[in-house]
Amino acid sequence: LAMALRVETTPRSARLPTVSVIVPCFNYGRYLRECVEIVLKQTGVELHVLIIDDASTDNSSQVAAELAAEDPRVQVITHEVNLGHIRTYNEGLFLADATYAVLLDADDMLTPGSLARACALMDAHPEVGFVYGRALLFTDDQPRPRPATGPVRETIWRGREWFALRC
Repeated sequence: LAMALRVETTPRSARLPTVSVIVPCFNYGRYLRECVEIVLKQTGVELHVLIIDDASTDNSSQVAAELAAEDPRVQVITHEVNLGHIRTYNEGLFLADATYAVLLDADDMLTPGSLARACALMDAHPEVGFVYGRALLFTDDQPRPRPATGPVRETIWRGREWFALRC
């Protein structure tokens, strides 16, 4: 499940929204290419993708390096020792340099247009701190689920209300 977080609070000009997508990765080389390629196909936003390989023992660092060589919007950081997911997430958020930041695990994928929709919602509602979409679950041995089509339903909750619903 990916979340778009508001990073910058100053008003923006009419340019496209900027989004830093942080992809922490530990031994998910088998998913990494598909995850990042789907991010790079997002429209309506300017992207910067930061893959942080947390000392994987599979081919994650090789896949990350290939993706960075293929697209200048992709940057890679490779840890020499495993720092764990929380420190890795925090490192990526600290380095985010866009109006919005998304934490996207390497075994997750975005639906087409999801970043533009998230940015539009946050631009229209400055009081919103983060957005997320409905998760579509998949496994390696089954075809990927198809995203819903048609109108998108948006619901805005106040913080306490959201916590009460989720916790």
